[in-house]
Amino acid sequence: MTHRVIKAAADLLAAGRRGAFVTIIETIGSTPRKAGAKMLVRDDGSIVGTVGGGCVEADLVGEAQTAMRTGKPVVVEVDLTARSADENDMLCGGRLKALVEPLIGEEKLFIFGGGHISQALAEFASRLDFAVTVTDDRPQFANAQRFPTASRVLAAPFEEQFDQLDVDAASSIVIVTRGHSHDELCMEHALRTPARYIALIGSRTKVAVFRKNLQRKGFSREQLDRVICPAGLAIGAETPEEIAISVVAQLVAMRRLGQTGHAVRDDDGPVPRV
Repeated sequence: MTHRVIKAAADLLAAGRRGAFVTIIETIGSTPRKAGAKMLVRDDGSIVGTVGGGCVEADLVGEAQTAMRTGKPVVVEVDLTARSADENDMLCGGRLKALVEPLIGEEKLFIFGGGHISQALAEFASRLDFAVTVTDDRPQFANAQRFPTASRVLAAPFEEQFDQLDVDAASSIVIVTRGHSHDELCMEHALRTPARYIALIGSRTKVAVFRKNLQRKGFSREQLDRVICPAGLAIGAETPEEIAISVVAQLVAMRRLGQTGHAVRDDDGPVPRV
């Protein structure tokens, strides 16, 4: 059973998803499972393994989902004597403690474009434990000296970059290149990935043009709706640093809430880039 749980956890991380281990660490009296029993709770609520079933297991699944959002482990005490027979047909009369450990893989952030916003965004996101990759087609803008906190810096033509990147379902993509043609190209390639967050720093007017062009290439409206534009929460940001903060706030909302927040920046004007 433990081997199956561990393998499922490895598969989950390989797919760029989240989960949580629930392990019984102590029991007193009669309980459906004893210390050492383990289950994996996936981010969609499905489970592998069991720690007893019934209401007890349902409560621990809820604790696991909370741990995924907070990223913090917790020890949970469950008193089975407090359950009535109507609630749980596995009523045993004992008590147990369970360790709930979030299982969170590496969160990757890919920033396309090496300008001023990208510099601030890479720095702030790195402090929040994102594995940041910055790309540009100009070596003078894509180098380790310019982005010292990035895990990787890639200088290559934009049309070749995605073949060199490992974008998974836990990845985030922010597009802020120096030109419209590069932005549209990166948006097209980004939509072919399973990334959970795709955002374009720019105006709604510009992305509307991109949408029309990509619809002609066969992209559906639902696919195009994956792109957030303008990127970031509505905090009145103007400077590159403020814009970067608004985008990082949106990334945190994705991490903790599984959504991008209720408001985006409403910017239809020029954006400082390089």
